[in-house]
Amino acid sequence: MRKFTLAVLTLALFTVTFATAQGPEAEAIETSETYSNVAAASMENRAIKALDPNGYMYEFKNLNINTKYSEHATAFFRDKVIVSSAKKIGAFFGKKDKNTNTGFHNLYCGDLNQKGDIKNLVSFSRAINTRENHEGSVALTNEQNVVFFTRSVEENGQYNLKIFRGEMPEYEWINFEMLPFNKEGYAIENPVLSPDNKTIYFSSNIPGSIGGYDIFSVTINEDGTYSEPKNLGSEINTHKDERFPYIMGDNSALYFSSNGHYNLGGLDVFESKIVNGKFNFPVNMGSSLNSTEDDFGFMMDQTNSGFFTSNRAGGKGGNDIYYFKRVKTTQVLQGTIVDYKTNMVLPNATVTVVDAYGRIVDKITTDEKGIFTTTVIPYNSYTLNASKDGFIGTEEEFESFRGDDYKHKMTIKLPQTKAEIVVEEEKMMIKIENIYFDYNKWVLKNESTLSLNKIVELLNENPEMKIEINAHTDNRGRASYNTKLSNKRASAARAYLLSKGVDASRMISNGYGESQPLEDCGSKCSEAQHETNRRIEFIIVE
Repeated sequence: MRKFTLAVLTLALFTVTFATAQGPEAEAIETSETYSNVAAASMENRAIKALDPNGYMYEFKNLNINTKYSEHATAFFRDKVIVSSAKKIGAFFGKKDKNTNTGFHNLYCGDLNQKGDIKNLVSFSRAINTRENHEGSVALTNEQNVVFFTRSVEENGQYNLKIFRGEMPEYEWINFEMLPFNKEGYAIENPVLSPDNKTIYFSSNIPGSIGGYDIFSVTINEDGTYSEPKNLGSEINTHKDERFPYIMGDNSALYFSSNGHYNLGGLDVFESKIVNGKFNFPVNMGSSLNSTEDDFGFMMDQTNSGFFTSNRAGGKGGNDIYYFKRVKTTQVLQGTIVDYKTNMVLPNATVTVVDAYGRIVDKITTDEKGIFTTTVIPYNSYTLNASKDGFIGTEEEFESFRGDDYKHKMTIKLPQTKAEIVVEEEKMMIKIENIYFDYNKWVLKNESTLSLNKIVELLNENPEMKIEINAHTDNRGRASYNTKLSNKRASAARAYLLSKGVDASRMISNGYGESQPLEDCGSKCSEAQHETNRRIEFIIVE
């Protein structure tokens, strides 16, 4: 398994059994049990299947290091994993919390193998671990010489978590300090660093919270001072709890857990895409990861594998660490472009796909059956701009409300524009889009009959009008052959107009072959110039 980014998410410290006395991280678990029970009772009514999965299929396993106590993966350090656990009861660091009769959490470090197993746990740092406080959530700078961690502090008989800082100039962590933006009487927990190490994200119930625990950020200034905490806003935070932030190493997404956004029960893991420095509306990661219990502490490397913590059924006790791998689901959007009135398919139409953030993600030309195909991301919305020469451009919205492998289908209808009378090179002409034939053929393509219908409509509106139908080719092939081919194409267009009731006396047809090019490029014509020269003109003679 590849080494994780060091801007890591940190996980909860405490189990439900000692939540009341042991502060906010534990309190989140206790509080969320209520939501778990509600969710379990009303699962069908809340359409849980709509969340399964959310663009990914997760495979995960309970790790061997888990015990009947609570374990939490917190960070990566020198190709190892830092784990918080209360398992050392009775050992040197094994005092019990008198309020709950459970052990204090300390930090341990274990080897990480290619299968995601954590082995050979030893004490992470005797300088950081204490006998009568909880140490848990850890974040490290990219250089791994500065650590931010949570430690419980007793305030008026109540333990509240605070964020501390330490540094390691050589071989041991020293110079510990509680950061100045901690506030007495409130919890500040779950620190995680932005990839550039200039911002600390954390969860807290400090004043300024929308409700419960919110996710905040603090800027680390150039001189080492810190800004005031800033709430990430209502796009992320709700009137309930948002906790355990984690920023991807490429700064592409924020993951966090919440019982305030639409969920399966308890705390669920959510993803918020980061676009142009802004957090977008979070999406539930789906029931292939989340359960009706508490799921939190999600952290992941760039290879789509990582860890999360859960107190779901089937664990070894308390909160257990799970290793996961995930695979993206495949979703396809297949659309058909048709004429608005006749539903005739429209080849060579252009479809531009724009995502919810205004980015062009695909540009496609429809095939001979008017079909376009593109890939989409589950639980995302798109705008499709469809256009074709001779038709009015149309904008359609599309949203994927599924998370599994799926092929979506849709139809986009384009209204035709009307034929125009224009003057070009001193000739009065009826201007429409180009008339198409198969290569080297003179049989009209179906889509071209739609264009010729515009001529029929204009002639019916002007019963005295007479026209010449003049066909032209490009300069590839023999001149004599091109003249014959253009005559046949002009005659085919005239025959169609006759079939629609236009009197023969009002039309004559001519084939000019390659003798009257609009682009006089000789043997150096581009494909676009050849296409310009291949045309049928409708000249008004009376």
